[in-house]
Amino acid sequence: MIEHHPDHVFYAVALDGVSTEPSGRVELPVLALNSEQALTRDRSPVEEADLIGDEPEEVEEDGEGPDPLNLGTDADAATPEDDSDDEEAAVDDDEDDGFDIDGELTRLEQEGEATEADSSYYSARWNPPDWHWCSMELFDESAAELWSDALTRVAESAGWEPTIRRFYEVLLSVTASLRGELAQGPNVDIVVYVSDDDHADALLRRCLTPEQLSRHFPDLVS
Repeated sequence: MIEHHPDHVFYAVALDGVSTEPSGRVELPVLALNSEQALTRDRSPVEEADLIGDEPEEVEEDGEGPDPLNLGTDADAATPEDDSDDEEAAVDDDEDDGFDIDGELTRLEQEGEATEADSSYYSARWNPPDWHWCSMELFDESAAELWSDALTRVAESAGWEPTIRRFYEVLLSVTASLRGELAQGPNVDIVVYVSDDDHADALLRRCLTPEQLSRHFPDLVS
């Protein structure tokens, strides 16, 4: 998936969907990954056409919002006989230079709110089901069934809790290997972790490097 999207910066890969609550079966995790570009697109659906290149931008027709031709309003329009108004309008255009200060301030405010929200583990940025690529099976159905059956038999003989602890240790080892393999080029800071809402703090501390933990989840740094 990463190789097929060389223009994307992938920031996270997660193993998701393993239950830590006792049940009849031990399920395998699913793979999820997301990129900065996909996150931005999903947050701003109106910009999806620009990112994908399918459709042209829509032009507002209700008279509210920016005038793409910079025609101004009827009240500001100069009459053909009034040259002074033309000159004043030209000066105003030069001074304004098309810069929308209110729009820029709003954009910066929204970016600040998004950055603050991203520091939460429960934000869309870190929630695999919300990602563009999620719930990808690691095996085909028959192989997944064999693995799940085998793990379930181990849990039945050795006990659920010891089996799940061992299973999670294996998954943690996998995340470390994946990070070493994928953290290169534009994806050098990629975060690879086991996703589990019930044990998020402990798992993030095990999966992320100290630098990543400090950067992305500063509240978890002791």
